[in-house]
Amino acid sequence: MAFSEVYSPRLGAFSTPPADGVRRLRLLAAAAAVLLAAELVYIPFHSPRFAVTAVVVRGDAPVAAQVAARIKLPANTNLFLAPTGLVKRQAEGVAAVREASVSRDWRRQLVVTVERREAMAVIRDEKQARLVDPTGVVFTIRNEGGWGFPELVAPHLQEAPGSPEAKAEVGELLGALRALGPDPRLRIARLQMDRAGRILATLDSGGKVRFGTTEQMELKTKLLVTVLDQLGAERIEFLDLSDPWAAYWRGRGGAKSALKR
Repeated sequence: MAFSEVYSPRLGAFSTPPADGVRRLRLLAAAAAVLLAAELVYIPFHSPRFAVTAVVVRGDAPVAAQVAARIKLPANTNLFLAPTGLVKRQAEGVAAVREASVSRDWRRQLVVTVERREAMAVIRDEKQARLVDPTGVVFTIRNEGGWGFPELVAPHLQEAPGSPEAKAEVGELLGALRALGPDPRLRIARLQMDRAGRILATLDSGGKVRFGTTEQMELKTKLLVTVLDQLGAERIEFLDLSDPWAAYWRGRGGAKSALKR
């Protein structure tokens, strides 16, 4: 008869490293995790692989071209550390820009979106046309002559553009335009102010309207509308509303008549 022997190993608890060894391993693991996290944070902000590759300006093409020429960034500017506030100020430093916003995109680009100012009038000289927005800001856009907008003419606008006196004249003339409002019958081709602050308007029809000062502009505007409705713009060569209570008009044929009220 055959017999077999079986070896059964002794069972018991697994052996563990000493307590000091466990703490040391845990510290090493934590330190490695911290170093790895620091590296992951460091790389995006300092690696040349995350440098800005381009600044893209979006908006009205002539205005975007002005902005693109104005923006300056140091070489190898990091995408995540790029001074977006500075870029926004540089874009809005272009007079033709009403507002700008800056964002980052995944292609390592800064995207500048600009909104151009809308013109309300134009100031012309021998060299260029300067557009004027409703708040009185004067700006230029290449190849835009401001055709279709009322032309503003005043002593300091031509002699000393940018001076406080010129800015005051622009404010007065824009105030007169706002008083006239959007009524198509009151389309103005030219608005001129003399050194005494008296305003003379040229209608699209070619007729001239003397408003005098900007006092009582609302009353003068209502009177102008009434006259145009009664007589028609084509009949009027000259209309004097500087004193609404003693207004008169002159027709194309040269006859002068007081307005009947």
